[in-house]
Amino acid sequence: MSSFVFLSILTAAMMHALWNTLMKSAPDKNLETALANFSTSLVAIPFLLIFGLPEPETYGYIFLSLILHVIYFYSVASAYRYGDLNMAYPIMRGVAPILTLIFGGMIFGDAIHPVIAVGIILICLGVILLGLKKSPSTANHQKTLLFALGNAVIIAAYTIVDGQGARIATQVWSYIGLLMLLNGYVFPAILMWQRRNTFTFVQTMQYVKHRGLYAFIGGSCVMGSYSIALWAMTQAPITIVAAIRETSVLFAFVFAVVFLKEPIYPQRIIGIVGICIGIVLIRLS
Repeated sequence: MSSFVFLSILTAAMMHALWNTLMKSAPDKNLETALANFSTSLVAIPFLLIFGLPEPETYGYIFLSLILHVIYFYSVASAYRYGDLNMAYPIMRGVAPILTLIFGGMIFGDAIHPVIAVGIILICLGVILLGLKKSPSTANHQKTLLFALGNAVIIAAYTIVDGQGARIATQVWSYIGLLMLLNGYVFPAILMWQRRNTFTFVQTMQYVKHRGLYAFIGGSCVMGSYSIALWAMTQAPITIVAAIRETSVLFAFVFAVVFLKEPIYPQRIIGIVGICIGIVLIRLS
């Protein structure tokens, strides 16, 4: 893996952490997610105008990815409704690369050096350690844990699906453009249908007025983070990219402590050290 690809993935990780921090701070997490998704569709339009549509062979992967992403966004919103960012985020992001390592390796047959495998495991364990302790502000610990672990499975699934879809596409940016364009409408449409009798257009516009900018920044971060990650999966093994991307918890940890005033625990420091060692092992191997 080149230094450029490595640094690009770290940038994607920071963008992903910023989006999660913004969503955690949102008063209506599902609506905020819907607005962020809609923003990604706007950002995706230039991709399609420049690179065109991907090959029909990729459409099945895009369709499956859309289904998985809808489940993912609902699970993320639910996890943050019950628990702290520094609890839910590390668990869901830390378990996913382990599942990707197991199932992705069997599906794609990417050769992983033993030292890199150790680095991936250290990152995952460090990430999980950041979210293990129940904090005083977490009143629904079991619900948070359930949604976070379930979401880890979904994350691993869409990572494998999109990783393969991006590799099949002749132009990866075409795949990303169509995926994000469609994804930007699916979740908002479902949410609006669910709330058709309880949430008025005026209420939605009032929320957009107060949170629209945050949602747009979040949606742009979603687009940028996942675009970089999928591109990186065409340059390096999917398992390695997935693991490095989960270093987003380091950025999320800082954002949560500084902006959301969430507590710091000793084992979270140990988790950070484990993540850093894992990154070094991957980068030096």
